[in-house]
Amino acid sequence: MIYLLLLIGIALLVKGADYMIDGAVGLAKIFGFSSLFIGLSVTAFGTSAPEAAVSIKAAISSYPSISFGNILGSNIANIGLVIGLGALVWSVQATESTIKKETPFCLFVFILTLFMVRDDWHGKSTMYLSRLDGMILLILFSLYLHYLYSMAKRDRKLFFLNMETQKIKHSQKEILKASALTIVGIVGVLFGAHLIVGNAAIIARRLGVSELLISVTVIAVGTSLPEAATSLSAMKKGEADIAIGNVVGSNVFNILFVLGLTSVLRPIEFPLLAFKDFLTGIGISVVFLLFAYTKSKVTRKEGAMLLLLYIFYIVFVVIRK
Repeated sequence: MIYLLLLIGIALLVKGADYMIDGAVGLAKIFGFSSLFIGLSVTAFGTSAPEAAVSIKAAISSYPSISFGNILGSNIANIGLVIGLGALVWSVQATESTIKKETPFCLFVFILTLFMVRDDWHGKSTMYLSRLDGMILLILFSLYLHYLYSMAKRDRKLFFLNMETQKIKHSQKEILKASALTIVGIVGVLFGAHLIVGNAAIIARRLGVSELLISVTVIAVGTSLPEAATSLSAMKKGEADIAIGNVVGSNVFNILFVLGLTSVLRPIEFPLLAFKDFLTGIGISVVFLLFAYTKSKVTRKEGAMLLLLYIFYIVFVVIRK
């Protein structure tokens, strides 16, 4: 029954996020935003809702390893699994803005967070992020939101200059439908998160497996499925801006907002073992940036390499348990 409830929770997260993205993207397009902005903001924040819900719920429920491991595992999965699999099938073109601005910023916040981590938590052999660290991350998130706001203003200006408002008309019914999908999606995400955290902790205890292992594998992949579904669908339709923007934006959101907020709610304590996961996340981010920078795209061969790196990471995590 516990395993069934865990699967139901993941299903609710995925489907809820799917509805939320459909609604949010619909609303964004009505107001004339670019594909890159939609990828970095609407779809990124929407598909990161599962990570946010699970991590915040875990922090409140006193399961910090699940909270921290979920964020790390999800960010690694977003690049290795999502970008890797997508590039392997279609090859992914990256814009100049993504290569020179958003992706380097994502790598910067990852490295900054690593330097924030402290050890010797109350005399124990663990690492932690304090409430002050969380506040710093949230301040950086507010700056990131300002950057997105500036991008949105530029998109709106171009939208009106192109006179697209005269060509596109949206009914009140379309707006209400998009809004309803967004609300239903949020409810599904929150309830799914509740099922996942409680049952994952029970499974970890019964199997004698650490919460960190469960969180960086099962939960991380489960909560990354919305990003995978959204990005792979975007790649298939030739919307590379949405695909890469979704992954990069999700990773930034996970670190600055989710990790920041959970640290403010409750200082996050996690085992020293997680330091290697941190380094893995930074390493795969560097590889992705180098691939994108060399030819302004991630080729099929490079996608296969990212996917293999993720597979090796999962095998390593399971072996080290």
